[in-house]
Amino acid sequence: MGRLHYLLGLLLLFICSFFWIASNLGKQPLSIALTHTPRESCVCSEDNVTVASDVGIIPSNPPEPPINKDMRPISEPQIPSYLPIANPHGHYAQSSIPLKLWQKAGSTKIHDDRQRDINSWLDVNPRLRHEILTDDSADEYVREHFANYPEVLDLYLSLPVPILKADLLRQLILYADGGIWSDLDVTCHIPIYTWIPEQFQNKTNVVVGLEFDGFQFASWTIMTKPKTSHIVAVMKYIIDRLKASAAQYNVTTAQLNMTMISDVVEVTGPQAMTIALLQNLEKEMGVPFGRANITNIKEPTLFQDVLVLPNAAFSSRQAGFPADRGPYLVEHHYAGSWKNVNGGEAKS
Repeated sequence: MGRLHYLLGLLLLFICSFFWIASNLGKQPLSIALTHTPRESCVCSEDNVTVASDVGIIPSNPPEPPINKDMRPISEPQIPSYLPIANPHGHYAQSSIPLKLWQKAGSTKIHDDRQRDINSWLDVNPRLRHEILTDDSADEYVREHFANYPEVLDLYLSLPVPILKADLLRQLILYADGGIWSDLDVTCHIPIYTWIPEQFQNKTNVVVGLEFDGFQFASWTIMTKPKTSHIVAVMKYIIDRLKASAAQYNVTTAQLNMTMISDVVEVTGPQAMTIALLQNLEKEMGVPFGRANITNIKEPTLFQDVLVLPNAAFSSRQAGFPADRGPYLVEHHYAGSWKNVNGGEAKS
């Protein structure tokens, strides 16, 4: 009996110990640590599992990531704006003036003398791109580049006098594309790349030369970067003068004729260009500026971003081939085919 009671006591002690251990285990959370890997670890429990990464904790419901402005969808490009130009004389997309010559033929074919003048440009400048516009192709050019500016487009297309259109056309081309405009009756003697002195190479947006009188810019040859405020000023000045001429006779610009134009040189030609450029330079420089600043200069002079060449450069013949005003760059032959009652060549 004593042995039996002893065994029953051990059994009861075992049972009590088992229930005591089980009860304590129920009160402690079960924790399991997984082996750490180079990139992530996992800590698990009965109630949740959390994954931790070296780069931070990843929440169960992550918020939307902020949109980087550089990653936003690219909007459709806007129609290019030509007028007015906001940046007057600063940093243009092109670092140099385009090496392209623009010219326009009259209604008759190009004569042999004019063809020799054209060839001189190509002979002296082998890399020069060249385009000669006709009446029809010039109209098409303006339609393409100024379609969003009907005031400019309609006025240009409506002008009935060839020289008025030609004077305005050169400004429209120089604004839209830049490069070199030259009338057909001009011979080139010196390569274009030498026209701008080295110290002004990266500062020049417009190149003009003085006429033989020494105080007016020649319009038969002019060189510019595209989209400069200076050419915008010339365009606006010419358009205003044409409208004023029409208003004086109570007609539209489409009804203008040569008898209504007081002076082509003053309305659309070199005098108009000179006044507009000087006025725009004064406005942008913020100081008085006029003809006194450019009269009879003897070396290339940079005014802000407009390079003015002495009259030997573009007007050597008319100025008597001066020997103290730099090299002779081009020579103007004054064919003057527009100087008649029609303001242009008579159609054959």
